[in-house]
Amino acid sequence: MRLPRRCWRNAASGGGRRAVSQSAIVRTPSPDDQTQILIVRGELDLATADDLYRRGRAAIGRHARLLLLDLADLSFCDAYGLSAFVRIANEAQAAGCRLGLVTPQPLVVKMLRITGLNARLPVFATMEEACHHLMALTETASDRSRRQTAE
Repeated sequence: MRLPRRCWRNAASGGGRRAVSQSAIVRTPSPDDQTQILIVRGELDLATADDLYRRGRAAIGRHARLLLLDLADLSFCDAYGLSAFVRIANEAQAAGCRLGLVTPQPLVVKMLRITGLNARLPVFATMEEACHHLMALTETASDRSRRQTAE
């Protein structure tokens, strides 16, 4: 299988070719400390997926109630990227944190749908929609927990 020419670059050793991935994951401050936003840019693949997972896990470790992955500038995502999303979702669920994927590109939406992960990973068109929906779920879950404790 040949990679598209845009994915190739001369390697430092001997001028050969190797595939490269460029991705940036940026944490943005949110109005409250209970919401963490990670902006994912570029390509999410073998070379970058573990970094996203580590940053997602770190955000969850800061006791976030919501973790939002802003995917508006994510141009490519392969199976390793999807795996990172699932691993972060598992960590979030274990910690009582809600996860949302926000403004993904059509290619990412298609991959989520084809793999069935759209049923596991909630996708939202805007940050506002994600916050509103996920906070409502969080409040409902905590109300239910309080009622069970009181009984």
